[in-house]
Amino acid sequence: MSKIKPSLINKPWAITLIYMIVGACWIFFSDVLVNSIFSDDVQEMSRFQLIKGCLYVFLSGMLLYYLIRRLYDQINGGKQELELLFTNPNLGILKIDKAGNFTYASPNVLQITGYAAKEVIGKNILDLTPEKYLEDDLDKMNVIREKKAEGGFIVKKHLKNKEGNTTIIKVYGIALKDKKGQLTGYLAAFQNITEQENFLKSLESKNKHLQELASDQSHLVRAPLARILGIIELVKAVDLASSEKTELINHLKSSGEELDQALKDISQKMTTEP
Repeated sequence: MSKIKPSLINKPWAITLIYMIVGACWIFFSDVLVNSIFSDDVQEMSRFQLIKGCLYVFLSGMLLYYLIRRLYDQINGGKQELELLFTNPNLGILKIDKAGNFTYASPNVLQITGYAAKEVIGKNILDLTPEKYLEDDLDKMNVIREKKAEGGFIVKKHLKNKEGNTTIIKVYGIALKDKKGQLTGYLAAFQNITEQENFLKSLESKNKHLQELASDQSHLVRAPLARILGIIELVKAVDLASSEKTELINHLKSSGEELDQALKDISQKMTTEP
């Protein structure tokens, strides 16, 4: 038994095949043994056949118990792993019919939306979609229906909770079909990515803020600075009259004041959250 691969033992057809092989071998070899020992004693042969039958029932029962228990343990272990996985509030699973109505939602979905199970089951997925995302979600659903979700699909979905706040989830789904290949609905795992999306938006906002600061530095600071440097070079290179020097000093002062104000504005922007 130890030579049989566990992956085969855990398959229903393998359990049936093993049972049939063991049963056939038992019947054949035990009959050969009975005929060789009790060929002339019908009464002893009948008694031994009875013992053999009882022993066969016992041994086959033990074999079936071992094989079925092994398969059960594997299924139960997988179920426990899934339960452990979906205790994470950011992970979950949902199931909808082909019309988009919830037929199952893991406790994680209920925690995110704030709705009780009886309030979610039967609702259409668009009922939990914020109004400004309705058109976008309709387009996504139409694309999934047209492609029949061959090979699965990945979409970003916005959910509106009971308090009206928006949660963003990433959905990894597959199409469910009946034996005739007809679409019956969709099964999907999801991940709550609200924090990641908010973080990305914060980075984008800060990046835009830095670009504005760089633009201010380029335009507001460099212009008065260039005038100041130009006036200094002019004073150094040219012999100017007193009135001309006074005029240049006034220009130098106004450019300095303009530069000082620009630096103050930039400093204020740098200390202000975008």
